[in-house]
Amino acid sequence: MFRTVDELQRALTAASQRHAVLSNNLANANTPGFKRSDVVIATSFAEEFGARVSRPSVRRTHPKHLQSRRQEGVSWRVVQDNSTTMRNDGNNVDPDREMALVAENQLYYQALVEAVSRKLRSLRSAITEGRG
Repeated sequence: MFRTVDELQRALTAASQRHAVLSNNLANANTPGFKRSDVVIATSFAEEFGARVSRPSVRRTHPKHLQSRRQEGVSWRVVQDNSTTMRNDGNNVDPDREMALVAENQLYYQALVEAVSRKLRSLRSAITEGRG
């Protein structure tokens, strides 16, 4: 139960970071030489599996040993797009595209918030035994 909420929290953090990066792109749409950035979220199983394989696993050999607290789940990174140029001054920000990406990210964030709300409602229902 709490693992799911933790995963959703990390996804919310990544979506929030993406919003900040996309907003920065829009703010610098007229800055000569500015290159846009984006947040890449590892969403495919292959990406997640590759990231987890590179980290050594911790195994509990005795029930009294402490459990591992390593960060798993949603991973993300900020990448800069140096491969394109939209204008002669070297800037590669397309405001229309950035606004579409902001709208897409906003929908993603709202879906995550709704998922967290549903999880917490089910927890509240379990605590109150369905009476509240």
